[in-house]
Amino acid sequence: MSDFAALQELPGSVRDLIVQGHTGPINRVQPVGTCRSGLALHVHGAYQEVFLRATALSSPDLPLFRRERSASLSLPLDTPAPRLLWNTEVDGWLLLAYELINDNADHVYLSPDPESMDVPLVLDAVQRLGKMLTPCPDERARPLADLIVSMWTMASHMLNKTPTLLRGRDLFETALQDFDPESLHGDTLLHGNLGTRHLRIKEGLVYAVDWSQACKGAAGADLAFLAPHLVEAGHSVEHTAALLASVPGWNELPAVQVAGLTALWTLARLYEAEHGHQARRPEQTRLAHAGRTWLAHLLTRL
Repeated sequence: MSDFAALQELPGSVRDLIVQGHTGPINRVQPVGTCRSGLALHVHGAYQEVFLRATALSSPDLPLFRRERSASLSLPLDTPAPRLLWNTEVDGWLLLAYELINDNADHVYLSPDPESMDVPLVLDAVQRLGKMLTPCPDERARPLADLIVSMWTMASHMLNKTPTLLRGRDLFETALQDFDPESLHGDTLLHGNLGTRHLRIKEGLVYAVDWSQACKGAAGADLAFLAPHLVEAGHSVEHTAALLASVPGWNELPAVQVAGLTALWTLARLYEAEHGHQARRPEQTRLAHAGRTWLAHLLTRL
């Protein structure tokens, strides 16, 4: 079902640029659910089909879009990620147009179901990303420490709650006691937010989408962000550990720093479960529970 009204949020001059400069006459427009400000649309034109992201230059989320653009422009052509076909800033809007894979792509299925091949394909894709994006190809990539600072802000809010309102406080405090973000310094371009929401599979190929949290750091850090998603999908903590151990970058991370990063990630999910977009709060709650379970396992291994 097409929804041409979604395009009406853009000025006429911007719509003309899309049609006359790129897609040709538009046959179908499909809005894509997103919690970020701006538009996310599948645009089917006579000459080109694209996944279009658009945001006003006055939007507070503009830095996310510009970070995504910078990372996407730096990715090698054979990176398992949608290619950025064109981008522009015009009449108060930033437009990012990607190759359209989502129409026929599914979210990855991370369940431990032995008949599912998605998990090994995902781990292979993450390993390939680590190899392909080292050294970091994006000169403008922020350090992982900057992403950690934003997580610290949310984590601090949760840690300031009374003890009865934060289950597992002892786990978090123990994990953060010796946490040193500088130990996760590295020269790999990281996705920064890998999980089921940002991994698609199409014809046996896994794609990492939405690089708005991209940063530069230790290669295995993306696996630290992915691990709780495996637990949330139903993998035991022991099986999750075995899966991650099969990826070289994971074994290079100091265990105490993985625990600290996991604690921050989990606290950030708890914050989002309370203060984030209403539609995503149940998901954030489930991920926080999985993160807490995974963190408890990590601390037993120290």
